[in-house]
Amino acid sequence: MNARAVLAAVLLLTTAIIMAAILLDLFSTGFRLGPFRFSHWTAWIGTIFIAVYAPLYHLLKRRYPQKLDLLMDIHTFGFLVAFLLISIHFASQMGRPAQAFPDLGEGITLYVTMLLLVATGVVQRFWRPEKRSHRRYTPRINRSFHISLITTFYIVIAVHAAINVS
Repeated sequence: MNARAVLAAVLLLTTAIIMAAILLDLFSTGFRLGPFRFSHWTAWIGTIFIAVYAPLYHLLKRRYPQKLDLLMDIHTFGFLVAFLLISIHFASQMGRPAQAFPDLGEGITLYVTMLLLVATGVVQRFWRPEKRSHRRYTPRINRSFHISLITTFYIVIAVHAAINVS
């Protein structure tokens, strides 16, 4: 296993541990930082990174093909950190008491979309099938699904923001 795959695994494990700690009330993310709660800031930072870097990556990799390795590392690890930040928000929402529990509507859809984006991204980046027949088709199908999920992300985040900002 290469160092990048290990780092990705560490980031995913860290995300799971932090989410569990929030859900078990080992620490709170509900404190205010300026006008908003800390968990909202983390979600906005993660979401803005994804919303800006996804199309930027698409443009930059064509403009600067010699920097593809760097751009891919920023894409991979930047999105994993963004997923961690968004997961902090999601866990803090899920950890709210019953009387203040959020409406799960588009928020759960958004988080499932993020989980699928991460899963398909990790498969696309790190999975190398051993069977020759799998190598030809799996990446194409996975890549198409991964790219379509980012469109879903944009639509659902717009709806989520419109509903929850008002």
